[in-house]
Amino acid sequence: MRQIHCHSGLAGAIGALVVLCLGLTLAPLAQAQEGETRERSARSEASLSTRVGQRLLDLMEAEAEGHWQIAHDGYRDLLRLDGLTPYEQAAILKMLGRARYELDDTSGAIAAWQQAVELDALPDEDANVLRINAGQLLLGEGEYRDGVELIEAALTRGTPLSGDLALRLAQGYGQLQDYRTGLRYGRIAFEAAEEPGRQHFSILLFFYQQMDLVPQQTELMGQMITRWPDEKSYWTSYASLLARSGREQDAFEVNRILYLNGMLETSTELVRLAQYYSYYEYPFGGAEIMEREFNAGRIDPTPENYQLLANLWRQAREWDRALPVLRRIATLTGAGPDYEKLGEALYQAGDFSEAEAMFVQAINQGGLDRPGDTWNLVGTVRVETDDLEGAIAAFEEALAWDYSRAGAQGWISFVEQKIAIGLQGERMQDQVNIEACELEIERMRRSPPMGEDEVDSEGIRIFPRMDDLCRTYFDQYGQLHPEYDRA
Repeated sequence: MRQIHCHSGLAGAIGALVVLCLGLTLAPLAQAQEGETRERSARSEASLSTRVGQRLLDLMEAEAEGHWQIAHDGYRDLLRLDGLTPYEQAAILKMLGRARYELDDTSGAIAAWQQAVELDALPDEDANVLRINAGQLLLGEGEYRDGVELIEAALTRGTPLSGDLALRLAQGYGQLQDYRTGLRYGRIAFEAAEEPGRQHFSILLFFYQQMDLVPQQTELMGQMITRWPDEKSYWTSYASLLARSGREQDAFEVNRILYLNGMLETSTELVRLAQYYSYYEYPFGGAEIMEREFNAGRIDPTPENYQLLANLWRQAREWDRALPVLRRIATLTGAGPDYEKLGEALYQAGDFSEAEAMFVQAINQGGLDRPGDTWNLVGTVRVETDDLEGAIAAFEEALAWDYSRAGAQGWISFVEQKIAIGLQGERMQDQVNIEACELEIERMRRSPPMGEDEVDSEGIRIFPRMDDLCRTYFDQYGQLHPEYDRA
């Protein structure tokens, strides 16, 4: 028996996970073709004339010795004889088709066998074998409609539907995009198989895909990964189906299994796994995987992938680990939004001065979706560093946008109040200090001068040993500076 290789029609037509191939093995040829003996020829004398029967025996001997071209030419010559009965023509055509098949003349073999069947002179069993053989060859040649019709014609004439024939019909109907009929035959083939093979699973999966039968796909793929646990493509397909079925948690677990078993290798696969961690609110785990795979060189060092890593660290509130990644991104892209994210991380890490610098850099670089919010961030970090006047200036910039105006106004009121409270506190402290200094100066006045340096050139008492705090408020004569005069 010989393999007939398929055309690429189905692969181009379906564009699905499973690529079907009509790898068909011809069923055993009719007894008259392969097992016919001289004894059978002798029994056929009632239907074959002596001249035809003897010549057939001679040509079968040539076949047995592998002389297929000689046999072919002999059968063709026999057909030219006058007075052949329909049965004799059919018998010769059957043998001619066999010779053409062995000589790789597929279309010639199909034509000969079809002519033999059309003569309606062969026993049903022999005619059905020719229908099936021709049908298989037609499928292999891409003549799917004619192929399935010939095989089904044999079924209607008594040939039992075996699992092998059901599989061929399923493949043929798949090529014809008659998925409902193809699925019926595919299920028959699957159930008839003592141990279903990959082709049985693949044909069912193909039809489930084409008919968008997601639950059936998922169940079948679950069986396939149990059967072939080392097939990465089955696992990835299974995870995808779980996700489509709304079983995201199960899909996540499948991807984790793939990673732990070393079956995730590409940058895309590893990044997708990290995104799963983020989705299930475990950003720390995703960030650790990404960082490890970046270091191993298995994740592409693109700005987008670094962005994901930085976002995962930020979600995990691991600001110290996010900072070097954010610095790298900002350096790579020079984009305003990336400087803004760096500023946010610096702010969270308590580095207010550098955070302010990064926010200002973000505004200067441009490209921000909400620059008013960024100005509010500048104002916020300035409040943290007690640059209150600078903070008000930043919040005033934020007043230019509707979305940031209310927040800016609230901050301005807060900072102005803070400044006012600060000033009031300073005045109160000044008053306390002045009163203390007045008491000290009065004490010194009541004491005699301790030296000539305590009297000026005109003999007026001065206080050169007044401490620095009191010098802030009083001159050397003990007079309050005008700016602190309570009057």
